[in-house]
Amino acid sequence: MPSLEQHQKLTPQLAPQQRQSLKLLAMSLPEMRQELVREMETNPVIEDFDHSLETPLSAAEERAEERAEAAAEPLPEDEAVPSVNPSEDDLERRERFFASQVRDETLQEHLTVQIPLSAIPAADHALAEILVGNLNDDGYFNGSLPDLVMVSGESEAHVLGVLAQIGELDPPGCGARNLKECLLAQLDKLEDSPYADDVRALIENHLDDVAENRREKIEQALGLTREQYVEALKALRTLEPRPGRPWAGGSGATRVVKPEVHVARDGNGRWTADVDARSTPAIHVNPKYLKMLEDPNCAAETKAYIREKIARVNEIVQAIERREETVRSIAQAIVDAQPGFFENGLKGLKPLTQAEIAAKVGFDPSTVSRTVNDKYASTPKGVVELRRFFTNGLETASGEIVSRDAVEDALRAFIAGEDRANPFSDEKLSALLKEKGFPVARRTVAKYRGKLGIPGRDARRRA
Repeated sequence: MPSLEQHQKLTPQLAPQQRQSLKLLAMSLPEMRQELVREMETNPVIEDFDHSLETPLSAAEERAEERAEAAAEPLPEDEAVPSVNPSEDDLERRERFFASQVRDETLQEHLTVQIPLSAIPAADHALAEILVGNLNDDGYFNGSLPDLVMVSGESEAHVLGVLAQIGELDPPGCGARNLKECLLAQLDKLEDSPYADDVRALIENHLDDVAENRREKIEQALGLTREQYVEALKALRTLEPRPGRPWAGGSGATRVVKPEVHVARDGNGRWTADVDARSTPAIHVNPKYLKMLEDPNCAAETKAYIREKIARVNEIVQAIERREETVRSIAQAIVDAQPGFFENGLKGLKPLTQAEIAAKVGFDPSTVSRTVNDKYASTPKGVVELRRFFTNGLETASGEIVSRDAVEDALRAFIAGEDRANPFSDEKLSALLKEKGFPVARRTVAKYRGKLGIPGRDARRRA
């Protein structure tokens, strides 16, 4: 018989300050700056913002004290929000500020600065820059391969190998010659997905079937249930078919790489990570509104409105400070865990997971994930995304844990030295890697080969 019952249930709720902190933590520096621009558009008390080291420290401290005093007085309840009209000088100053926020970066520039930091050998840097110059707006290679072979004096296989390494830069998938190569280069994004192998099969064998919605044919060919196919399709759609899209056509959706973490060796020889204060925006409150709070002739509702807006500024300032400290502590833990990088570059990275760093700093793994995404560190080896310090490990026959980069380097070397008339099969490559101490199965060889953009045995065969 139907009945009504009451139950008590506790559900966690994030405070507004916590939500603000998490929101800013997930942002890159350019994104955070744009967020502050949006806040400035709706908050008239913000005059502008800059990097804190561009302003005398005493002035910054004075503004902080003024904000704290202004926010300390409680807000009246149920009062109408008044209109606070800025002066013509204020409007002109804010307009100039907004106009100064535009900065463009081309896809070619974004990729070129990464070449010296990548695993591309120094001897191939010039060739890599030429290849990057032959990418279209979507990030695909549209140059003439025979012409590049003739100009560079390198073999076609060598040029294709460098092109595949460009596909490992940010954004992944650039340099591909077709959609299949582009999507295969991005499969690392799905490494932890239970549908990664199914997505690989969709890309390699059924892209046309996916486009034509031949669902039953795909399910039968891959042995998938309807639910499994739907999930695999969702995972496939997280990949970007046009990796150059954010830079295309000067649409303004450009990404600017700006390191906010700076790594250097201290006097004791230890590598330390710090967030330069110049990377952290300092918000300036218009002193006119602070004076209005002291004006006895200013209406109570106007003062209440100003205090509300100043309190909002204080929340943002505190969120930025928490973000800075979180980035600093996580970056330091990463630097401590990867000393080999500062001796040998990316090849010196050890296997490291975000869960390990989370355990060291006492944060949730999701916080580590937010922190390292789209954040860059300036190091003696160049500018590197924090996320790049994490790499999966493989246990060798001797029990040593090595990074996947080492396995990929060995695989690339075996294929570069093979007989073109009789190239190695994936089974043979697996055996060669095992002899070298890397217990890699045939399916894993196919996975790494696809990631590197290296075609299968038949496609590599030359008469």
